[in-house]
Amino acid sequence: MPPNILIIGNICKDIIYSTQCYPPEDSKVKALSRDIRIGGNTGNIVQVLSQLRNCNINCCVKLGSCQFSYYIKSMLKNEGVRVIGVVEPDMDIPESVLIHSNETSSRTCLHYRGNCNDLTCEEVLSAVGDMSKYDWVHLEHRRNGLEVLKLAKQIKEKRPEVLMSIDIEKIREGFEEMLSVVDYPIVSKEVCRALGFDNLQAALVGLSVHCGHALIVTWGDKGAGMWLAQGTDNLTFNSDMLHKVDENTFTCNAFRVEDIVDSIGAGDSFSAGFIYCSSQKDKTQLPESLLLACKLAASKLKHCGMTVDPSVLDL
Repeated sequence: MPPNILIIGNICKDIIYSTQCYPPEDSKVKALSRDIRIGGNTGNIVQVLSQLRNCNINCCVKLGSCQFSYYIKSMLKNEGVRVIGVVEPDMDIPESVLIHSNETSSRTCLHYRGNCNDLTCEEVLSAVGDMSKYDWVHLEHRRNGLEVLKLAKQIKEKRPEVLMSIDIEKIREGFEEMLSVVDYPIVSKEVCRALGFDNLQAALVGLSVHCGHALIVTWGDKGAGMWLAQGTDNLTFNSDMLHKVDENTFTCNAFRVEDIVDSIGAGDSFSAGFIYCSSQKDKTQLPESLLLACKLAASKLKHCGMTVDPSVLDL
């Protein structure tokens, strides 16, 4: 049976303007194109997962009664995603305006939350109901960090065998405890640098003392690394992109991309790749999961939108 994957978090409306260069302050610059799409970490992850074979995708998100909320639900349903909506009738979908510079491939985000509140533990558990049907649960460590920590603990209490991952892109309340509760915390380079770690291996060593099962650290063009409490002796490394560092740690090189077209959603593509590969019933080994995650992130940089290149799945 394909694994049942549940993604919990926020979806937003992305409005993306492409310009020749980033506009100077107090200037008027012509936009070369405009694209409106489903965004946010959860929105991006489920769009990638929906294109990969052999998995059932579910997401629990806040929705309003606005037109874009109906569009989200309809579009994701058409892509095979089951949407569990926590509805607040007067809520506006959060909106991100992104400026993409063709000259530097940078993307600058102006985010407006409006009156959208983050999901609470009680809202998620009430909306989702029976947790026994899910094999993998993925969370976002949002600004209500202690509420997300409470949710992670209660999910584990209800279904101890469920595998759980979380994206940690900023330091929030409950950060260190979250590392020990969740099976696979995925920590960004920005968080590691804010904590004083200046390279991938230093971050893996320094943060692993707080982790119970595993740790994934992403480091942009330097690739990603993984620490495992159980050790790496029984793992197989079938690619020269993968490197065993010591008895508990291995890394994966970043795939080289000559011309970056669009970086929006690259980190979410990484998370989707890791979740997909690690959740498969055939017990795909974790080095392959990290390899696919890095490969999907690099592939995303080559084109606009969240379309997956099928050749990426050939490991």
